[in-house]
Amino acid sequence: MNEHSLKSFRYIFGMNSVYLGNNYLWTSFESLFLPYVIELLVPSRLQTIYLGIIAFAGIIIGIAFNFLSGSFSDKFHSRYGRRRPMILIGSIIVIFSLLLFIIIKETIVTIFIIYILIEIGSNIAYGSYQPLIRDIIPESQRSTSSGVGGFFTLIGSAFGFGLSGVLIGTGRIELATVLILITIAAGSIITIFTIKREDYISNSEIIRRKLSGVIKNFKQSTKFKWMAIANFFITTGSSGLVFFEYYYFEYSLDLKDTAIYVAIAGVTILLISALSTVGIGILADKINKEIFLLIFPLISGFSILFISFIHAFYLFLVLGSLIGIAYGNYFTITNSFMSFIVPHGSAGKYLSIFLVSTEIGAAFSPLIYGLVLFLFRGMGSAEYSRLFELSSIFYFIGFALILLKVVNIQGTANGRA
Repeated sequence: MNEHSLKSFRYIFGMNSVYLGNNYLWTSFESLFLPYVIELLVPSRLQTIYLGIIAFAGIIIGIAFNFLSGSFSDKFHSRYGRRRPMILIGSIIVIFSLLLFIIIKETIVTIFIIYILIEIGSNIAYGSYQPLIRDIIPESQRSTSSGVGGFFTLIGSAFGFGLSGVLIGTGRIELATVLILITIAAGSIITIFTIKREDYISNSEIIRRKLSGVIKNFKQSTKFKWMAIANFFITTGSSGLVFFEYYYFEYSLDLKDTAIYVAIAGVTILLISALSTVGIGILADKINKEIFLLIFPLISGFSILFISFIHAFYLFLVLGSLIGIAYGNYFTITNSFMSFIVPHGSAGKYLSIFLVSTEIGAAFSPLIYGLVLFLFRGMGSAEYSRLFELSSIFYFIGFALILLKVVNIQGTANGRA
């Protein structure tokens, strides 16, 4: 690796470091903090429905702030840049919310308000740093950047499962929260200072980008639309499962020390997935990305379907690792793929629109699965089998839409980008 490539790689690492803290935060709350606290405050028969409703409301509100942040930062100009001020504001809101969680978490209403604030802050930051791949990274390095971003995403999630799981399992939820807070602050600061120079774009450059993107936008709008719809179904298939993993281990697999098992599963699956993302991201810069858009949802759909037939923790780890590899790499490849089909000058708006499909799926997913578990309550492991079967159906719908409406079958077969 020559000196220029080494500097570029360091820059990509610095720019993507913000993903570490954000996903450490989201995984901790979705998989452990919310289920654990709700279990303490709510009767067992109502826990899944409360969890589903709180998750749905928080994510839906977060969607609005994500879209506003992405669109606003497209047009915002200041001495501090375009994206950096919004990343800073969002991170401050998250840190303030985590401090509240440390001090006050005795009622379900308090938990709901804190989770709303966390969703607002994290989505303000996310809506502004997501377009950076389009703003800053050359086309030849976007899949590499997405791979690094995916690596940080999965490592952050592994921290959420591992560190938070062990600390909650040993009764130290406050310490778990402090570690998230520190990671959020450090990652945001590194990203803000990394993009300091490149976050300034002149008005003439913005105008040129908007004009050059008009024709391209007309050509790509159909593919963008169907990819967003397919992404909604794939996200719906996956996102909500993480909220109920804690209860699945406790009530279906009948495992004691539930938080510890969540930690073991999360760390194992995500480390395996993280190791694959950078390599596949680099590979995707050299071959057709569309083939990956087809393969990964199909692998996830079948793996989740098979989970409905097994009742052993070690088999869950095997299938979960396949799902982690497939979904983690689908996420990173999709980020790169979308950067090629959104118009110049409006990357924040278009990527925020695409993220809306992700966030709406992420919002409805726990609500749907919470309702499924509530309706099939009392059926033991069968209620979770229904949940996994439904999840696989969502994945297969997303795969079918990508196959029929997004990818160029002939181009994919011939290996063209």
